Amino acid sequence: MPSEAASPMTFYSSWFPGEEYLAVNLPGYDRERRQIVCSIIVVVILFIFVLPFFLATSTKTTTSSTGSCPSPKNNGEPTNNNDVQTSSKRCNSKRRKGKKDKLEKQPQSTLHHPGNPANEEETVVEFSAATSNVLTLLCILIILATLFFSNNNLFPARTVLIAPVFTREECRKLIGMAHAAARRNAEEVRRETDSLLLKHPEFMDLELAEWDDKDVSSVDADPHKVKLRKLDSMLREPAGWTKDRHNHYPTTDLNLVTDPFTPEDRAWLANKLNARLAPVVERSFGIFRGSIRANDIFVVRYDATKGQPYLRKHTDSSHLSFNVLLNDEFEGGGTRFHSRQDKSYVDIRPDVGEALISHSQILHEGLATTNGTRYILVGFDSIDEKDPLTGEATNLSIFSSWLNFSWMQVRFKEGFQDSRKSRSRIMNNVGDELKGNWKYSRYAMSLFRDLDNAMTILIDIFAPFRSLKIVDTKDFDKYFEAMDQAMEQQNQAESKPTRSAGYASWFRGQQIDLDVFGNFRAIWNSRYDKEDKFRGEDL
Repeated sequence: MPSEAASPMTFYSSWFPGEEYLAVNLPGYDRERRQIVCSIIVVVILFIFVLPFFLATSTKTTTSSTGSCPSPKNNGEPTNNNDVQTSSKRCNSKRRKGKKDKLEKQPQSTLHHPGNPANEEETVVEFSAATSNVLTLLCILIILATLFFSNNNLFPARTVLIAPVFTREECRKLIGMAHAAARRNAEEVRRETDSLLLKHPEFMDLELAEWDDKDVSSVDADPHKVKLRKLDSMLREPAGWTKDRHNHYPTTDLNLVTDPFTPEDRAWLANKLNARLAPVVERSFGIFRGSIRANDIFVVRYDATKGQPYLRKHTDSSHLSFNVLLNDEFEGGGTRFHSRQDKSYVDIRPDVGEALISHSQILHEGLATTNGTRYILVGFDSIDEKDPLTGEATNLSIFSSWLNFSWMQVRFKEGFQDSRKSRSRIMNNVGDELKGNWKYSRYAMSLFRDLDNAMTILIDIFAPFRSLKIVDTKDFDKYFEAMDQAMEQQNQAESKPTRSAGYASWFRGQQIDLDVFGNFRAIWNSRYDKEDKFRGEDL
């Protein structure tokens, strides 16, 4: 354990405060990555230098010496002495010049034979292009296999962690914060509804529930009707909770930024997540905690008799997902994680305050709550190389990004979605500034899609599918104390919490889309309507 004077990078990259309370053996990522580097170096030396040396073939060839002169032949005819002397001088001159050139250019392998001065043997080393190509291909494949079949890649890909984040009292506090925000939401919606009806009295006697969906969803729909229908859904039970914020898999929820939680609520939650959740992600998955950015964080409720009791199978739009159980006054519920490869599944029902943390591309569903109301805190976390809004570096290791297949899988998926949306804009003649960019070509879109699918298949086949409870229930109190003390020490050492120093971004960077390289592309509609809420200093 380092001293309190250790630098922030050492503190955050090599020390986990709750190590002594871990109930399972987690990978040692620093050691694992050093071994990967050493293995790659050995492979490169073997295939680029050693094997070519042993596989090369040598042959000897006999060649005429440069500058040699044939002896004059008279074929039985008399020879003119002047001609012989002239020829001899010319040959001697050529021999001297040729000898000088050979001393400068002659390879070491050339052998001189005293018995045959006019000829010399030369050793030629041959290495076929086909052999060279095969060795290069094998070298690349072995390097990729070394990376892929390491814990750095396979452990995080399909492992569901069960880790304590809140005490029971803290969970009750969080539920109380959500109910208070819902009440403020309902009061604001009622005021907005009354104001709208005063301006448009023709809507007063209409039954909103009888309106067809096409009345409020078509392009030509009356915007006041659309607004009134949205406000009415907010006032339906449970009042003040949003019910349509996620398009494809809607949940009854409250977002920590766009819904009226207080700055004190967010500060309290951020401190708990920085102390107890982000370090677990770093220790378990080898991801530097400062690279974590919540792209959505919200409280969800599942009601047995009113509202939404379950959520169908889906994957999330992020690198990592977590959900924390906040109460146990209900029946049923839980989360079912599916294995696409063998069609198996595991049902997990954690204790109050425990989080389920997993790669977001694991197929999962929310099981039906059959009695009572189940509350959970949900987060979709992106892992950034740099902050997409400020450009601040996050000190994310390349082993957690471009050398990690799970991370690349999500980036290629984001690249495909960005390319598809951009091509749609280009086709509709509203994206002229995007034309000519290779990322938005038809070939790039297909490439991103195919890489995403290929990596999904590889991960499903080779990565173990499992769940791990990392801390025993009896050790929760001591574990929380150790984690909170470490956070207090870090807060005292840091004058300003920054991502490069190891503080995750929980609120300011929510609800945005990125391209394949992690650059900002667009904001969600839910943020577009409430952008002013993301400018608060408390974020």
